Amino acid sequence: MSDTRSHWKKILYPSSSSGNIDPPHLLADLNISKASSSKSTSKIDSLGFLDVASGTDPIVDIIAIHGLQGHREGTWATNDGICWLRDFLPSDLSNARVLTYGYDADIRSRECVSSQTIRRHADTLVKALSRKRKDAPRRPIIFIGHDLGGIILKWALVICNNQRLGSKGDLRDILTSTHAILFFGTPHSGIENAGLLEEINRLASLHMKTTDVILKDLREHSSELETIQSLYVAASEKIDCIFFYEEYTTSSKINQRGLSVPYHSAVIAGDRNATTIVLHANHHDLVRFPDKRNENYQTVLHYLKDYVATAPAGVKEKWVIEEGCRNAAKGQLTSQEVVQPKRRPPMSICYVERTEIETLITQKLLPIESVQHQRRCILHGLGGAGKTQLATKWIRDNENRFTRVIIVDASSQAQLEADLERSVRCLGPEYGKMTWEDAVVYLDDKEKGWLLFIDNADSPDLKLDPYLPASIHGAIIITTRNRGCIGYAPNGAIPVGGLEESEAVKLLHATANVAPKSHTKSVEIVRALGMLALAITQAGAYIRSTRRLDTYLDTFCKHRARIMRKEPGSGANYLFSTYTAFDLSFQHLPAKTQEFLKLCAFLHHSFIPSALFEQSVVSGFTAKTVLKGSPPPEIDKVFISKLEGVIGREWDEVTFQEIVDSAAQASFINLSTDGAYYTVHPLLQTYIKDGLDEEERMICTRTAAQLLLGAMRFLEHGNTERLQLLPHANGIPRSVQSENTAHALVFCEFYDSLGDWKACRELLESALSETLPTRGRRHSVSLWLTSKLASILSILGLFDEAEKMEREVLSLRLEILGGRHPDTIWAMNGLANTLQMRGRLDETEKIRRDVLALWLEILGGRHPNTIMAMHNLAYTLEKRVCASSSSDNTIQIL
Repeated sequence: MSDTRSHWKKILYPSSSSGNIDPPHLLADLNISKASSSKSTSKIDSLGFLDVASGTDPIVDIIAIHGLQGHREGTWATNDGICWLRDFLPSDLSNARVLTYGYDADIRSRECVSSQTIRRHADTLVKALSRKRKDAPRRPIIFIGHDLGGIILKWALVICNNQRLGSKGDLRDILTSTHAILFFGTPHSGIENAGLLEEINRLASLHMKTTDVILKDLREHSSELETIQSLYVAASEKIDCIFFYEEYTTSSKINQRGLSVPYHSAVIAGDRNATTIVLHANHHDLVRFPDKRNENYQTVLHYLKDYVATAPAGVKEKWVIEEGCRNAAKGQLTSQEVVQPKRRPPMSICYVERTEIETLITQKLLPIESVQHQRRCILHGLGGAGKTQLATKWIRDNENRFTRVIIVDASSQAQLEADLERSVRCLGPEYGKMTWEDAVVYLDDKEKGWLLFIDNADSPDLKLDPYLPASIHGAIIITTRNRGCIGYAPNGAIPVGGLEESEAVKLLHATANVAPKSHTKSVEIVRALGMLALAITQAGAYIRSTRRLDTYLDTFCKHRARIMRKEPGSGANYLFSTYTAFDLSFQHLPAKTQEFLKLCAFLHHSFIPSALFEQSVVSGFTAKTVLKGSPPPEIDKVFISKLEGVIGREWDEVTFQEIVDSAAQASFINLSTDGAYYTVHPLLQTYIKDGLDEEERMICTRTAAQLLLGAMRFLEHGNTERLQLLPHANGIPRSVQSENTAHALVFCEFYDSLGDWKACRELLESALSETLPTRGRRHSVSLWLTSKLASILSILGLFDEAEKMEREVLSLRLEILGGRHPDTIWAMNGLANTLQMRGRLDETEKIRRDVLALWLEILGGRHPNTIMAMHNLAYTLEKRVCASSSSDNTIQIL
């Protein structure tokens, strides 16, 4: 027990040199400047707001909120006490007042710990801020939130948003004045090691005061975080934000410096007002900059300067709207505001015609013959396939065929209802109080010839039925990643996948602004990008800036994750990068569906047999034992357990189909017409892989290998099923296939049946190199592997190596087992085969006769082994006859 406590104490207090030294004071451990720590003897003195810089005629407040185990000064300071908020910003942004806010974020302390929840911390923050800003309540605000500070800030803005319009509005003042937020490593979906931190707290409670109040709400996918996020969406609708995330993980020691917030938690998928930026730092140093020349500081300063410049005008506009809402709530409407129709999404200047799909849209929405039902078209497909651009282009070309085009953004239910409401209110002042329900009724009863464009209807939770007019006098076009939307118009569904090769190359050249003499490199690029419109647009933008089309693929292979998260740039009119577009759907999938797609990511992207999963379940996901002395290793149980967690211990077709359906609804996989095969977009596979660290990728690869090993256990004698599995087996690296002898032999047997001798050789050589050091050359497994490898080398024409191995095996068999043992006789036969392939027929004939004599003596003349030996000898003699053109030596074997 003492050893265990010592171990945890080292993790909790890594700066302590021995277990007898008391843990360092929290202030020192948080790198607070000496000046600050000398003034403060209690952490309570460092709570609330601190004026870091008053600014010269300030036009904006920059407010920084620290995170877990943080401090209002120390969080932003380096080990040398350099605090960029105090030492850099005042000279770079002299017209900004800089404040920091401190709250008790300790989860363990020798002094005291807070019992406040995240919400109570947020409530305290907004009330304190309201008091702090009473002399300038409308001054624009730019928030900086690190770690937990970002979560508390989100709750705070939700509290502001919930204040009634008819109240004094002191909290709504804060929300209206908030122009932008910079989130640094904020765990929006939780921290991965919250449970471990709780365990450390339990151990630390022997030495100090601890609390798990906040940690419980910071667990991954906690209901508290989900609630905060769902409410924050509405509160942040008119706020710009940046998600800064760390490039490097921190120490594995779990202390305040050891936290890591991975990319998927540090960003909010689907936030259209957000930019995502990586900083070259770990979580601890994400908000610490040693000097002004530091690249991370310059990046942050760039965005702060932009926000400071645009804040006054942006917040002034928000206050005009806010005052109108407050007056309306008080019954003080003075005039009817003119509501303008929502504009259609902008077209990319590099748009490439997709004639076939555009023709299909026309057939669905403008049929030649009259129809007795409402005309509908559903454009469905993977994020980034170009659905919105297709619909926008078609509407632009055909809007004169309709009396009115209503544009609706369905990325959220609130936005959908707001846009429908706007569509009816824009008809005139008399409609100023109409609701979205009134808009639907209006289209049903009072208007004809309209077109309703519902864009981004991606959420599987969004039910469109209440929002769809039923009138046959109008038409509806919907763009969605959710295949479930096909149900709204089964006959009007049009899948939008990759571009045609010629279209893809044309888009690449148009976006990159190049006209190469040869299309060879361009074709390679668009194929690597899976013909996805958004990915090609991103590639074109990158090539346009570098002017290097010829080297793009090399750069892409080395820095794929970073490139695929870059925004496409001006003129492209895509709101997201390729990977961000995938985030929007992937992060909302059920956990089992995500794990299923991770399995698919490590198989070949096309023709994944649905039977693969059933066969593997039936076999218990266990590998076949090819050689009695080499059973599957115990470690297999770890990966079998992972597979059971995704697919189940017993085959349940209904449950498995639910997993497949949820992946298909998000357009992440496509099913063949007979449902026998799945296809995954290759870029989705790279997206999944790039989201995993090296260890996670190895685990997923090994789990996919286990899935295949299970399916190979009971393959039929024919090669049809093997050929179906071949591309997926080839996707497993040879190092994984041969990580142990048992697996290597299963894969070897698989490739042997398909005649891939090169693969067999590599697997057997690997298995032999593993076996020889531990078992030696005389062991039966070593001899079997050597003999098998020799026969493969003979087939490959490497006769010298093969003969040497065969003679070594035979010599050892004779020595260990004697000349009459079946294994010795088989070794003789193996050597004879090799000699015959070399054309040394005299030696071959002699060995064949010896083999036949031994089998006759041991087994008799009717045993299959004896009969085979007769045929082998006859074949050798026939070869000799052909070689000598003489029949003198022929014999007849009965």
